[in-house]
Amino acid sequence: REKSVGQRGQMPEFNIAFAKISNALPFIHILSVVVFIGFQANFFLIAKFFMKNIEGDTQKYQTIISMLKRLGYAIYGSIVIMGVTGAILAEQNAIKNADPMLNTLLTTKWAIWGFLFLNVIYVTYRLNKASKSLQNSEYIELHENLIVTIYYFIPLNVAFALLAAYLGVSYREF
Repeated sequence: REKSVGQRGQMPEFNIAFAKISNALPFIHILSVVVFIGFQANFFLIAKFFMKNIEGDTQKYQTIISMLKRLGYAIYGSIVIMGVTGAILAEQNAIKNADPMLNTLLTTKWAIWGFLFLNVIYVTYRLNKASKSLQNSEYIELHENLIVTIYYFIPLNVAFALLAAYLGVSYREF
């Protein structure tokens, strides 16, 4: 048996399709969506536990605020990556955008992304207010800011991100 070589004794060509940017971008995009949804859903469940019998316990308040700030780094990073990779992927599929239905899907995804981005900024604002309230020992305002953030805005982000993920899957299937 002869070894499989290319023409004139050259080495055979290898198909390294896994290393193409067209395969990496959707993976990075999906990974950022998973981080965005997963971190917030996880934090919501953990924060619900911490919020029980918290009133007056400054250590628990400090822990929650610290956790929210750390979560913010991952959330801001993932939402920026979602936006950048989403724009690049949309450009790669520009032919699809000629279809009015798919263009509407894409526009809806961008509107949701904008809403999520603004909501994350607003959560950061509420978190800063909560942090200042803790420093000033204003526990009622502190508690209200954390309740609004944890029980309303984080689940809202998760719900809209899941909707955007569904629309993304629908877009890819066309």
